Amino acid sequence: MSAAYKNIIRDHKLSHKLVPVFNVAPELELACSRVAAFIGERFMGNKQLLSAEMIESALDGFKRAKRAGNAHVAFMQGLFEPAKLLYARRYVARRGDHVAVWCPMVDAIPAFEERHANHDFEMVDERCPEHITERTAAFQLASRTLEGEAFRRYFEDYDVAHRYDHSEALEG
Repeated sequence: MSAAYKNIIRDHKLSHKLVPVFNVAPELELACSRVAAFIGERFMGNKQLLSAEMIESALDGFKRAKRAGNAHVAFMQGLFEPAKLLYARRYVARRGDHVAVWCPMVDAIPAFEERHANHDFEMVDERCPEHITERTAAFQLASRTLEGEAFRRYFEDYDVAHRYDHSEALEG
């Protein structure tokens, strides 16, 4: 498991909520770990770290579907639904007059942070100029974080992003 994932689970006290899920489906823990490793520990969501919001969204999906549907798929839907937030704000590294902006999905956020290690990082309330749908954002993050069978199972067999609109770009 990634260090970022372990820190997020510890700092946001999510372990006790995740144990029942991972006892039934241990592969979901790897998905959470890889998402946390890609997003890191600084990118903010709506109210807290985006990685933590994504894991909590996955738990909410799992709880809703536990009795009525496929909880594994609902967990993955919840995990990737907030991916649209990676395009809602810009993540910037500043040092004096030098400004670098993270381009969504080009590389992992921790890799961007490592390249700009002696910079100050901040969130800027400016949308990414790309026009992207929620479905595409979910698929892009999934393609960068899931491997082989996990990607095939959750995104081909069950089409986890099926509920997203196919044509409407996200609006600021």
